[in-house]
Amino acid sequence: MLKLIIKIAICFLILGSVPALADDPNPDMQPSDLHRMITSHPEGWLNTSRPLTLEDLKGRIILLDFWTYCCINCMHVIPDLQYLEGKFGNDLTVIGIHSAKFQNERDSENIRQAILRYGIHHPVVNDADFSIWNGFSVHAWPTFILINPEGIVETIYSGEGNRNAVEQDIEQLRQKYAGNLNTTPLPIALEEGKQPPSALSFPGKLAYGDGKLFVSDSRHQRIVVMTPDGNVTDRIGSGKTGHDDGSFDQASFHTPQGILYKNHVLYIADTENHLLRAIDLNKKQVTTLAGTGEQAHDHDAKNKPALETPLSSPWALAFYPDDKHIAIAMAGTHQLWSYDMKTKTVSVIAGNGDESIDDGKYPHNSLSQPSGLSVTDDKLYFIDAETSSLRVLEKGDVKTLIGSGLFDFGYKEGAKGTALMQHPLGLFADPSEVYVADSYNHSIRRFDPATGVLSDFAGHGVRGRKDGPLATAEFNEPNDVLKIGDKLYVADTNNNAIRVIDVANKTVSTLAVHEPSNAKTPEFSEQLPNLQKINPAEVSAAADTPVMITIALAKGWHINADAPSYLALFDDKKKSVAWFDRDAVQKQVILPTFAGGVFHLQGTLYYCEDKQGSQCLLKSFDIPIRIKKDGTKELVLKL
Repeated sequence: MLKLIIKIAICFLILGSVPALADDPNPDMQPSDLHRMITSHPEGWLNTSRPLTLEDLKGRIILLDFWTYCCINCMHVIPDLQYLEGKFGNDLTVIGIHSAKFQNERDSENIRQAILRYGIHHPVVNDADFSIWNGFSVHAWPTFILINPEGIVETIYSGEGNRNAVEQDIEQLRQKYAGNLNTTPLPIALEEGKQPPSALSFPGKLAYGDGKLFVSDSRHQRIVVMTPDGNVTDRIGSGKTGHDDGSFDQASFHTPQGILYKNHVLYIADTENHLLRAIDLNKKQVTTLAGTGEQAHDHDAKNKPALETPLSSPWALAFYPDDKHIAIAMAGTHQLWSYDMKTKTVSVIAGNGDESIDDGKYPHNSLSQPSGLSVTDDKLYFIDAETSSLRVLEKGDVKTLIGSGLFDFGYKEGAKGTALMQHPLGLFADPSEVYVADSYNHSIRRFDPATGVLSDFAGHGVRGRKDGPLATAEFNEPNDVLKIGDKLYVADTNNNAIRVIDVANKTVSTLAVHEPSNAKTPEFSEQLPNLQKINPAEVSAAADTPVMITIALAKGWHINADAPSYLALFDDKKKSVAWFDRDAVQKQVILPTFAGGVFHLQGTLYYCEDKQGSQCLLKSFDIPIRIKKDGTKELVLKL
C-alpha cells in the first residue's frame, strides 16, 4: 500500500506543482489530534534538544514540510522555507516531517547529515514509518500543511512554486490571531552546532588536470585546488553563499557540484544558484556563462541565449560530443542540456521533462534527476539518481544499462534486470569499465560494458569510515569517483573526506588534506569556545631554554586532523611567535627574554574517539606563561 501511495506521489510531481493535491486529514479529528500526530515520535527529532511535546505546539502558526532528502523538488523549496522563517520569525513555527523514499534515508544519522548539508535550522522529525504522512493523508513530496493556532488545518500545498500563496496565508493568520500567538522559543539545538569543523565540508564532485585535483567543497561554498597527495594550493571563493563573480576572494557560490577542467579553466555547476560558472586559473577570475539565477521550468530549450535562460539545479558536467560543448546534468528538470561554447547558447539533448526511465531518442526518452556524467568512446554515460540507474547517451539514443524504475532499488550484483543500486550520484567511465559511486549503498561499484554486469568493488553496503581492503572498507554516501593513473579518488561526501582506492594493491586510504605552507598565521582571540581553566591559572617557564609543550590525549582518542585545530604562542604584543602543525601533539619552543614579559599559549583543539560513529569534542586554552629563571621545562595540556 505504501509503495502505491508513493508512486501516486511521483505521478503528481510529474504533472506539476498543483495546490491541495493531498486529501484533508480526517474531519472527525480534534485539534489536539493533529498536534498529537506531529509529536507521536518520542525519538528521531533533530535540531532540537528534546522531542517536541503537545504543550510546545499549542497556540502556534505551524507550517509542516513533508520531504525526503534525495528529492530535488524538496531541495528547491528549502529557500522558500528559509525566506518564510526569516520574514515571520517567532510568529511561524516550521517543522520538517522527513518521510523517506529510500531505505537509506530512514536512518536518523543520514537525515542529520542532510540537515547539515542543506543548512536547515528548524526542527525535523524522522517519520520513518510514515505514520505522520498517512495521518495527514499526504501524497506528494514536497507537501506543505499550514495549521492555525487552534490546531486546525488551514491549507495544503503540494509541489513547488507555492511560496507567495503560503506567505499570504501566514500573514492573514498572523493578523487574525495577533496578540494571541505562542511565540515562546522552541528547544532548538542545531545539528550544525554539534559538528566540529573540517577541512572539507560535503565535497561534491572531482576533476583533474595539469597535476592538480579539483574538489567542489560544496558546503564551504568554494572550490579547493590540491595536489593528488593532498597539499592544498588554492581555495576559490569567499566562503559566503552568493553568486558574485570576480576574483578568487570576491567570488561566491551556492552548493557547487559538477566540476570540469580544460586549458587552465574550470567549469562549475553552481547547483543552488542554477548557474554555469567558469574559473580562469591564470587570471584568477570567476565569471558566469549560463543561467539567470532563477530556477528553470522550461523543458524545451533550443539554442537559447545562455545568459538569458534559467537553469535548474545543474549537478554534473562533461565535454560532449566534443570539447566545444559542455553537457549539463540538469537534475531539476530531469534532463541533459548542452552549452555551446561558440554560440553561447543552451539546448536540451535528452529528457522530455517527465520523471521516468524511457529509452530512445529525444523527445521520447525520459530521465530522473541525472547527477553524474562521464564520457568515453563517444558515449556519454550518466547516472539517473531517482531510478538508481546507469544509462548511456550515444548518437542521440538513450539506453539503460542498469536500473528499471523509480522504486526499484537495492544492493545486488548482476546484469540488467537483476543488479540493483540505491540512489547513485557519480561515476567515472573508460572503455573497459565504469566505476559508480553508489551513494546510498555507501559503496563503489564496477560495471563491465562488455558483459553488462555490475559487481561490487569497494565497500560492502554499510555506512562508516574505515580504510583497508576493498571488501571491508567503508564509505558514507560517496558522491563522485575519478580515476587518476592506477588510483581512484572518491568524494566521500558525508565523511567530509577524499578517499583513495589503490586499484593495484586493492586498498582504501583517506587522503590527508594539508593547508598550504603560507596558511594564515594564527591570530590572538579575545573569545574562545569551551575555554578550559588550568590550575595554577598561570605557569612560569625559563627564558632561552627549550620548553616541551605536549597535548596529552586519553587512551582511545586522537586529534581530528580534518578540523582547524591550532595552538599558538603569542608575545606581549599579541603577535604569534610559534604555532603547532594541525595534527601535531608535541612541540619544543624556546621562549625569548623580554622585559616584564608574559606569553600566552592559546588555541582550540578538536579531538575524537577512535571508533566508528565516535563523538568529537573541543577544548580551548588561554594560558599565561611568565618568564622566570627557575620556570618549568615541560607543559602538558590534558584533553
